[in-house]
Amino acid sequence: MTKKKKNLDWLIKNYMPFFNEFGMTEKNIVSHYEFWKKEGSASIENYLWYLFNTLLDENSKQSTKLIDFYKRNARIYSQMISFRRKFENKKANEIQKAYNFNQINLDLESMKDSNLEIEFLIVGVNDCKQSERISNKPITKEQALLNNTIPYDMCSRNTGCVCLVAVRPKRDSDGKLIWKE
Repeated sequence: MTKKKKNLDWLIKNYMPFFNEFGMTEKNIVSHYEFWKKEGSASIENYLWYLFNTLLDENSKQSTKLIDFYKRNARIYSQMISFRRKFENKKANEIQKAYNFNQINLDLESMKDSNLEIEFLIVGVNDCKQSERISNKPITKEQALLNNTIPYDMCSRNTGCVCLVAVRPKRDSDGKLIWKE
């Protein structure tokens, strides 16, 4: 099976619905590519990385609500992770780390007005023996925000770690939700 060469048509076919979510049109992408490739590489992969990073930068500049900022970043990071793993066939641990940190902040922002106590735990996967050692491990809010536990360095997955930090309401020993006092 031969590897299909990536070109501008490939980018449009695979990513246009995603870019439309951010107000980018096919015309924008094509015309900017023509300008961009004169400045350096004509590589579609490099151009796509440039677009992802431009979206992250613009999102930080244009966001007026913190929760919307985190939601859009989650979409961008998800696409970056998918591209790295699916098309570049590489681990995406550094992007997964940014995604996890963003997701923790999104969860905290979403729950900021809640009267429930919350807890943090690591959620592992079934296809990595190493993650079984840390899966369902409770961690503190500070550890979650430090973001040093995952992506797990000992991960045995070829495409890299996909462990996440979950934020959930705390329960007592009887399974009842714990409310803030």
